[in-house]
Amino acid sequence: MRIPTLLFLVVLLTGLSGTARIPPRRPSQDLQTWRRTPDGFEADPGCTDSPQRVGSLQKPFVAKAWAQAHPGEPSPRFLCPADSGCWLPSGHGELDLTGALAQSCNSYFRQLAAATPPGLLAEALAGEGFQGAGLPTPETAIGLGAQAPAIRPGRLLDSYRRLTREPWPAGEPIRQEVLAGLRQAALTGTAARLGQRGYWAKTGTVPVPGDPLHTSGLVVAVDDAGWAILARLASGTGAEAAAALAGPLKRLRPWATASRPRPPSGSGGVRSPGRNADPGSPEPAPSEAGPVTIRLLDLLSPGPVFIRNAGSAPVPLRRGFLGAGARLRLVPGDRVGPGLLEVEAPGHGLLRRIEGTLACGPGSRLVATVTRREYVSGILEGELSRTSPLRLELGAAVLRFLDQPPRHRDAQVCDSTHCAWFVGRGPRLDWTDPGHARVRPEPPGPWGFTDAEWVRVLEAARQPGPKLWTTHCGGQPLSPRALWGRGEGEAKPCPRHGPGQTRPWERTWKAPDLATAFGEPVTKVAVAWEAGVWNLQVTGPRGLRGLRYDEAHRRLARALGWEALPSPADAVEPVPGGWRARGVGSGHRVGLCLGD
Repeated sequence: MRIPTLLFLVVLLTGLSGTARIPPRRPSQDLQTWRRTPDGFEADPGCTDSPQRVGSLQKPFVAKAWAQAHPGEPSPRFLCPADSGCWLPSGHGELDLTGALAQSCNSYFRQLAAATPPGLLAEALAGEGFQGAGLPTPETAIGLGAQAPAIRPGRLLDSYRRLTREPWPAGEPIRQEVLAGLRQAALTGTAARLGQRGYWAKTGTVPVPGDPLHTSGLVVAVDDAGWAILARLASGTGAEAAAALAGPLKRLRPWATASRPRPPSGSGGVRSPGRNADPGSPEPAPSEAGPVTIRLLDLLSPGPVFIRNAGSAPVPLRRGFLGAGARLRLVPGDRVGPGLLEVEAPGHGLLRRIEGTLACGPGSRLVATVTRREYVSGILEGELSRTSPLRLELGAAVLRFLDQPPRHRDAQVCDSTHCAWFVGRGPRLDWTDPGHARVRPEPPGPWGFTDAEWVRVLEAARQPGPKLWTTHCGGQPLSPRALWGRGEGEAKPCPRHGPGQTRPWERTWKAPDLATAFGEPVTKVAVAWEAGVWNLQVTGPRGLRGLRYDEAHRRLARALGWEALPSPADAVEPVPGGWRARGVGSGHRVGLCLGD
């Protein structure tokens, strides 16, 4: 009887499986590595420093070329649909630069390269050491196609080290987004199988020379000390190269922290999606710090304050529950929430929404308790547009700011410039009218962070960086000591603005308003520097008083509006009926400048 061929093969394979087993080849056995250390350049035996194609490892430098071609512009968002030809058949959907780099989206970077003059692409790639780039097409610029350029491993590691350590003269905010994408790639993106925190990482996949049906995988990782490694897996993908490097990397850098694994789908973890949740986005990294307490409305003169439940369900109240849509006047001893709350001060035109708890203490002082994510989002709502490329950088700075000691006895922070301008979930208000605020139009874009964006903010906050900021430095930054009388005495130059890029302002303060602000008639106002610290000197019947910026701003705001003193004034001079103040910029003029 003739045995069918298929049955014969099954029997043969079954027999082989029960006899001599051929041990599988471990991926790490096919791994080659090159390393840049403080002692120089190292490579595994047999690894040469000859040029090779590295595929998607070129993408950060495409972003650098785009930044040079579009100075001052925010990075774009592009759509990666299912028919885009990306490596992910279903497409990545809409991505920003950071997310596109973390997922190594080919469609996004093709569009980014297409929006960049070929000459700038060629210059940027050649400047990093890529050979044979010529005038690249969008395909070859991102490492695709037979004509893609090549680079020596040692030169590539040098380029990545510089990327993590040296600002870009043109497009530093874009570099920060690139670094955030490389961090996210190591945590939840294509390089996540490295299994280690504390690295910037990027993967690439290239065809095997002479065998277009197979690929080799590459991964580069750089730590905070500037130690860098490039690994190449002879047969595999970039993600598989990251997995193969995990063991050797742990042996080479044993002090690195293992990354927190993502819970498997259906593991029972509870996730609150919220308004901006990304389906399929990584779970947000937990914040080890507790909630934030905020003193609210200190700049307002006394008056009735009401609270409304803006949610769809009752929220706890000290004396029961506050139903959906219900409104009451706050009195000392009240405590409302947690929930979505709307605070209203009708006499001032103030309206503010927060997600959290609100307590009314002695003297009707209001203290809100919110999550760190809610607080950071509420700061960005007042300081930046919802599409600003500085959102990640400012969010990380706010978290570092919160790690400092509390700035008030009964709360960590307040909502004025003494700490930070917190507007919660809005609406944004225009305070130029001292008697009544006006509601500004709702800005475009969603409020707050997506889960994926918040992960990037948390990771960025763990890295060194600024913990103070301003809206615009006026081209003349101040030092912390010049403003507060403590801290660093050196004014760090603004990376975005020089002395020739001032944003001048001028305000006229009428004498009756100053009498209201300072509680007595004012006979003289001047700017003075006492022991190198800015002071507004106010003279009246009770003598001379020197007020630092936060106190001067608070007093003037109650009588003349929030914008009465946009930043520390450079000069104040008398005019008929009052005084005229002049200055530049807005905010403290210390730390991270958020100007255009």
